[in-house]
Amino acid sequence: MKKENVYTSKNILSLVGVFVIIFWLLYSLASFLHESRKIEQEIDAIRAQNEKALQEIELKKRRLQYLQTPQRIDKEAKMQMGKKQPNENVLIFIEEKLDILPTKTEQRQKEQIVREDVPIIDKWKWVFFGQK
Repeated sequence: MKKENVYTSKNILSLVGVFVIIFWLLYSLASFLHESRKIEQEIDAIRAQNEKALQEIELKKRRLQYLQTPQRIDKEAKMQMGKKQPNENVLIFIEEKLDILPTKTEQRQKEQIVREDVPIIDKWKWVFFGQK
């Protein structure tokens, strides 16, 4: 029996060709999977944006429904224009302005000025009559 040489150039070239084809197929498959994963991520991002937009639309629809109610229109007329219906009583709440009233530190400063620079007669007038 004669042994044939298995490592002929024809066999080596065919093996290299088969390996190149296999690696090319694997690379194509990997790039396809990568591209499909990128496309899925973009689709998920677009779905999230759509969901957010739908929520905003629903919120704006509810706000529009509220703005079109007669109660809201009546409230706005009363608040902004001071209008009221006949025989309707209106309560007005005024916020207190605390910065208009003198604070205790300001009163103490005024008292110190009065004590130091004013003659005694003027001090007594201020104490009894509230004037300088």
